[in-house]
Amino acid sequence: MPTLELNYGLTDRQEITLEIPYLSQQGEHGFGDLAIETKYMFLKETKTLPGIAGSLELKLPTGSAARGLGSGAVDYEFLLRAQKTWGWFTAIGNVGCTILGKPEGRNAVWFASFAQEYKVSDKTKLLSEIYLETADEQCQPNRCAANVGFETEIAHNLTFLAAAGRSLREGARGGPDLRVYVGLHWTFDARWKRAAK
Repeated sequence: MPTLELNYGLTDRQEITLEIPYLSQQGEHGFGDLAIETKYMFLKETKTLPGIAGSLELKLPTGSAARGLGSGAVDYEFLLRAQKTWGWFTAIGNVGCTILGKPEGRNAVWFASFAQEYKVSDKTKLLSEIYLETADEQCQPNRCAANVGFETEIAHNLTFLAAAGRSLREGARGGPDLRVYVGLHWTFDARWKRAAK
C-alpha cells in the first residue's frame, strides 16, 4: 500500500497531516480515501514523563466505494498517544476510536496499540507494533495483529517508510492475511517555509 503523507507544523505543539494511500486489493487498484489530521501535543516529553498528544482525523470519501477502495462516507477518528524515549529505544502507546459515517452494524471501531522504535543509526529506525481493533461489522472477529518495518531519512525532512504485518490469531481470524505499507513522509513547517523564501 504506497502512501503519500505531508506534515505541516503550525507550531511546536500542533501539526496538520494530509495522507492518501494507493491501494491494490482484490484485483482493484487506485487511490483510497484522503485523510486530514490535526495533532496537538498536550504534554512535552521530559526526562521522567512521557509526551502526550491527541489527534482528530477526518477521512473523506475520495476513494471509489464501488471498487472497494473507499468507505463511501466521512469517518472521524480520535486518538490519544503517549511516547517515551530512553536513548536508542522509544515506546509508543495509542488508544483511539473511529466513528463510522456509514456503519455496517456498529457505529464505532475501537483501537489500541503498543509500538516500539529502535534507532540503529542517525537516519534509520526499526519499527514494530502490536495492535487490537474491534470489527466494524457485528458477528465478525476482532483483529489482533502485528507489523514490523523501518524508516530512513532520504533527504532533509523526507522519510521513506516500509512495513509488513499480519494477523496473530489462528487462521488469521480478523485479518489481515498480509498487509504491506510503503510510503513517503514529508515534514515542513512555517519556519522552514520562511527560510526557503
